Amino acid sequence: MRLAIPLVVALSALALAGCGGDDKPAAPLPIAQRFVSAEDAPGTKPDPVETRKTTTNHDGFILALADLAVDPDDDEMREAFPKADFKAAGIDLRFYGKTHSPTAPHVVSTFTELESEDAATRGLDWFEADSKKPCPQSCAVEISTFDVDADKDARGVHRIATAEDVKDHGFPGEMPNDSYWAGFTEGPIVYSVELHGQLGSVSEEQFQEIATAYHDRLTGE
Repeated sequence: MRLAIPLVVALSALALAGCGGDDKPAAPLPIAQRFVSAEDAPGTKPDPVETRKTTTNHDGFILALADLAVDPDDDEMREAFPKADFKAAGIDLRFYGKTHSPTAPHVVSTFTELESEDAATRGLDWFEADSKKPCPQSCAVEISTFDVDADKDARGVHRIATAEDVKDHGFPGEMPNDSYWAGFTEGPIVYSVELHGQLGSVSEEQFQEIATAYHDRLTGE
């Protein structure tokens, strides 16, 4: 399971709203609209513990990314996200259930705004590659890819650790779990969305509905 990361810097420092003219590319969405909403994932509530975080600080972003990543490599991260390309990033968590619990199903959404569309593609390549890495602490996780209904160019990665695999190959305290991740770009921004929870509490169908609603709202489709 991925955990929220301690991104820093106030949201007010990231006022990027605006409208492009007819002959200009559309401006990126305001920060508050870049995360999965209650409409995208009906039944979810904002995580009261791991609250929304944003940053415009490159060093802070790299440190936070190391906490978020499956198996981070500092050189790889800095190559994929050089300081000259970095503009802003953020993460937000929502959960299912009446009351919050660390083991409840969670929806995690992130954005990474870079200098160009090419930089965003390189960033997406890094996110996908990291999502496919085995966990350093466990051999229980099975990893596969899947097509994302919302966008043929989106990347989808499924990670699952069954009770049997955890028993035979997991680390002490590891619980059977399931997660679905998708990443895509919109202009110079890399977006990702992940649904994770205990085994049996989430499904690909549920994830596809969330990912499609989120993608279509971000892209205006």
